[in-house]
Amino acid sequence: MTAISQLNGVGPALAKTLEENGIQTVEELAGAGEQRLLSIPGVGTSRANLLMEAAKDHVAADAGEADAGEEELNARLAAAEAARLAAEEKAAKAQAKAKKAKRQAAQLAEEFAEAKVKAKRKAKKVKAKAKKAIEKEKAKAKAILEGNTAEKKKKKKSKK
Repeated sequence: MTAISQLNGVGPALAKTLEENGIQTVEELAGAGEQRLLSIPGVGTSRANLLMEAAKDHVAADAGEADAGEEELNARLAAAEAARLAAEEKAAKAQAKAKKAKRQAAQLAEEFAEAKVKAKRKAKKVKAKAKKAIEKEKAKAKAILEGNTAEKKKKKKSKK
């Protein structure tokens, strides 16, 4: 609500007269009929028409500002909603990516465990094979040493 004294063309004296006759705001003036204004002392036909037109323009301008403010608010709300939806979509993608990474990590951990078991088995086989090779070489060395000892005994016997 806008005070009647705020309207262009209404000075302090006219504002006081209008207020004394029950018109306190510009909106009331815009809604008042020509007959009501003509009943106010000092208001003639031309002044009544000018006042009503100025009041209606003022009310329309306020409504336009309100509409513009409402449009701006609606635009901001739409932008905020779009940002919220984009953030939710981004979060959903991140969650899906995290689930995929978790599955891959579990699969890699399983593969690693299998590879570890396989490596232990292979190491055991290699160790056993090496042990056999060592035993074989020891046996050869022993046979060679025993063979040399037997030949030496034969040579000693033949010299005697």
